[in-house]
Amino acid sequence: MKIGVVGSINVDMVYKMPSFLKMGETKFGFDFQIHMGGKGANQAVMLSALNDDVVFLGAVGEDSFAEDALTHLKNKNIDVQQVSRKKANTGLAIIQLVDGDNSIAVIPGANILIETREVDAFLNNHPDLRLVVTQLETNLDIVEYLIRQCKLRNIPVILNPAPAAMLSRSIIDDVAYLIPNESETELLFNSTDFARLVEDHQGKLIITMGSHGVMYFDGTKAETAPSQSLKVVDTTGAGDSFVAGFATGILHQRSLRESVEFGIQIASLTCMNMGAQGAYEQTRSLYHEKTWNLE
Repeated sequence: MKIGVVGSINVDMVYKMPSFLKMGETKFGFDFQIHMGGKGANQAVMLSALNDDVVFLGAVGEDSFAEDALTHLKNKNIDVQQVSRKKANTGLAIIQLVDGDNSIAVIPGANILIETREVDAFLNNHPDLRLVVTQLETNLDIVEYLIRQCKLRNIPVILNPAPAAMLSRSIIDDVAYLIPNESETELLFNSTDFARLVEDHQGKLIITMGSHGVMYFDGTKAETAPSQSLKVVDTTGAGDSFVAGFATGILHQRSLRESVEFGIQIASLTCMNMGAQGAYEQTRSLYHEKTWNLE
């Protein structure tokens, strides 16, 4: 079953600090690493750990990072034939880690240069797409265009509205599933009454709440699936892994509850590993070709 991902490709520069930097402050950090990332790439990689047929639409620059990023995705069995090269830098994320938590600065570069003609080509070349996953690290106009074109083709879209941004009512109406975290939900709906929002959207809205679990609509009311108790190494990419696990459940026609719970399992594996895609091998060995059994 073919699943499409439209989104960002970043190179993540990760370093640990004893505490988060304040304005004008200089401190020594430690344990600097470079990982491949970007919300689109993170979701595609973790989807590929769970599914055979993942195709990607995105963009890289003409710098030294571009080939590394493409090679990395190819090595994860992701079809990158429609990842284009732009006259810009490849997307870059600078990630500061403190005791398992993080702050992230993103320089989008090529990610925001995807064009409508590339969306058209992507959808035309893959008429058998069963599901499309996207986020907001690309141009918002492109996201809206993608969602509109998918609706015309009856392809369901999962939108992870991150980084936080205001969305038109049409985007919210046209996606099959909207997966924000708490702060993104508050920005989108100007409300912290999450239970009411979930109930109003009747299964469309799934809210991730970190250690407090995931809120979803169980058919009659808002319900919260608990997070798993675990030793956190790095929370980077946990939300992306949840999206991948959830999307896999939906792709395999599991219930909303089962899909949410499976998403939590995959997010938990990511939290126990370093880097946004650090749980790929573990996830693949545990779950690949076993996604029909989500218990």
